[in-house]
Amino acid sequence: MQAPRNPAPAHTVCRIVASFALLSMLLACGYKGPLYLPPPPAPDASLTTPPAPASLPAPAATPVAPNAVPAK
Repeated sequence: MQAPRNPAPAHTVCRIVASFALLSMLLACGYKGPLYLPPPPAPDASLTTPPAPASLPAPAATPVAPNAVPAK
């Protein structure tokens, strides 16, 4: 006749360690304290100043209408 078999101590130790690791991960997850969004960074100076106006060509001496008839 055989004696009743108890679970091996290694299995018990593994279960305790795994339970402790799982519990510590669950307790440690998440940000503790008030939730907030950090302020956005300031924009570059190149984005806040308007570009310099481009130089335009000189106007023609006499404007010509697109459907004008030339004088004779």
